Order: sequence, then C-alpha cells, then structure tokens
Amino acid sequence: MGFVLKNEPGQLPYLYLPGFGKDKVRAVFTTRLGGVSKGSYSSLNLGYHTGDDPDAVTTNRRFVTDALNIEEDRLITLNQIHSDRVVVLDREEDLQLKKGSNGDALITHLSNVAISILCADCQAIYLYGPCNCVIAVAHAGWRGAVAKIAASCLQEMSKVYGSKPADCYAALSPAAGACCYEVGEDVYRAIKDAFPETFRDLLEEKGNGRWFFNISQSNCTVLQDAGVLRENISISNFCTICRQDLFFSYRGSQGETGRMAAILIQ
Repeated sequence: MGFVLKNEPGQLPYLYLPGFGKDKVRAVFTTRLGGVSKGSYSSLNLGYHTGDDPDAVTTNRRFVTDALNIEEDRLITLNQIHSDRVVVLDREEDLQLKKGSNGDALITHLSNVAISILCADCQAIYLYGPCNCVIAVAHAGWRGAVAKIAASCLQEMSKVYGSKPADCYAALSPAAGACCYEVGEDVYRAIKDAFPETFRDLLEEKGNGRWFFNISQSNCTVLQDAGVLRENISISNFCTICRQDLFFSYRGSQGETGRMAAILIQ
C-alpha cells in the first residue's frame, strides 16, 4: 500500500503510510495545505531557507508538531546539501548537537524522535530496521540517486546497529514523476555512469537532448542492489509536479516555492 492522504475537517492534512515497518514507526509526508505562508509559499511551507517569512515557517512547523504529537525540540532536520553524507543520532545529546548539520540523511535508534528531510520534487527515502529499532530518512533527488545515498544509509545502519538490508523496510515519498521530471545531457550522463546496466530503464528520450527521468525506479534500484527485498519497498504514485494543488514543486514553480517534510517517527 502507498501513501494515503489524511484530510479530516479541522485537522492538518498530511499523507501517511499505513503498516510501514509493521506499524512500529510512523511515516508521514506533509502537503502544502493548512499553513499561514503567503504567495509562492502558500501555505504550509516548512523550509526556512526558501525566502519565506521565518515567523510563518515557525508557525507552520508548530502546526505539524502539534498535529503529529511531536515535541518541537525532538523534530530533527539537516542543512541539506545534495550529498551522500549521513548523520547518525546515537545519543540523546546528539539531537541538539547535530541538529542543522550539513548532510542529506539521518539515522537514529532513539525513541520519541522524529527525523525529517525537506523536499519539493526530490524524493525522500524512509528506512526501518527491526534490529535495534533503527530508522533513517534520506534526501534523494537525481544527485542523491546517483550518489546512492540509500545504500550509504543501509551500510551505516548495518555498521552501527547491526541492521540487515534483507530485514529492512523502505518507502519512497511523492516526488517529481517520470511523466514530468525532465533532465538534460549532464544528468543523462551522470545517470548512465551510475547505473550502466539499467539506465535505459530509468530514462525516456524526449528529443532535442532531453529525457524524462524515473527517480522512483532509480532509488528502488539502489535499495534492491543494497539488499532490500522488493516486497518490502513501498513507492508513492503521487507526482509533485502534476499535483501542485497538493504539493510544492521546485520545477513546476521555476524555483520559488516552499518545502514539504518527510518525517519518520518512533
């Protein structure tokens, strides 16, 4: 089963993934609905770096933590840099020491913690390892897919906590779909180099040096190559470019837009 929209009267709308990790954790993806931001950031923008009013972003984040019953200081985000850098939260003091660190993935085994990645067309990857109850989220646009950040997460989960990829559960968030995610020659070459055996399955030629890129299939390939079983991978069918009524889209808005949050809670 994929992500389901929870939209009840008087409550903040968001997507959730029923049964993820056999309901041991909560996987959530916010929408653009229900906040106070204006204009291009309307209305639930969660990114301070976007040019939006910081007070509006703070209010929006509080709406999210209240709706999900999360303590504000236990919602952990990063300064995302389109890398394969993984940040591990191993001790309670790490929650504050490493909050806002440079990186694109978070891993923790701590309880009552919400780890989060911000997105607007890029894909979020959720991971749950039953051994030692380890969770991870990763930010994976085309750069993250090429860098195989999902594999880096699984390697770190295995090294630090003993997780086995074959026992792990994974989910891929709403993202720019293969119907709309148009790339040029530079991205084509990067994908071809990263996926030499399967790149033809990941790219559909449009013509004039342009291709449509399947980010979900790319990240799914990385997960499977790293040992995650296909039956343990959930993939969202929502395209953030097609559904700008529901999601922020960096490409769809030519760059001036808000950010959703992929949140994994245990």
